[in-house]
Amino acid sequence: MTATKKTVRKPKTVEAEAHVADTAKKTIETAREYAHRAAEAVLDRATSLQAGAEKATASIETAAVDSVESLAKASREIQNAMFDDAKAAIAAFEKTVAAKSVGDAFRVQADFYRAQFDVNVSRAKTVGALVAQAAQDGVKRAQDNFAGLAAKFGKAA
Repeated sequence: MTATKKTVRKPKTVEAEAHVADTAKKTIETAREYAHRAAEAVLDRATSLQAGAEKATASIETAAVDSVESLAKASREIQNAMFDDAKAAIAAFEKTVAAKSVGDAFRVQADFYRAQFDVNVSRAKTVGALVAQAAQDGVKRAQDNFAGLAAKFGKAA
């Protein structure tokens, strides 16, 4: 027959149980503090991203408004130019009709076309300068926005 040896367990003492409970309590408290700090960090990061997104949206909105204003200004300039051209053509027509000879009529028409050519060259230069300035402003704004976003997200990464 085989003899089985019985293992006798020593009863846990109250002291040991208190130590285990205290260690568990400290571990749980440490985990709670860590989770709380992590949640605060996530909230801070989300707040920062929200502010960055609002700033980017405001920059886009400003750029869009500026573009619309530039387009409206160009449209007004075109409308004014067309009106001025119509007035000049009518004035040239009246002078042509009032001419005393065919030679005078040709001279009036030549003067009209020469003046209109000069006006159109001047307008082209003005439009070119406006387009160049608008492009420079847009590029500068875009560079500033990208630099700000790069700095913002470069810090965050």
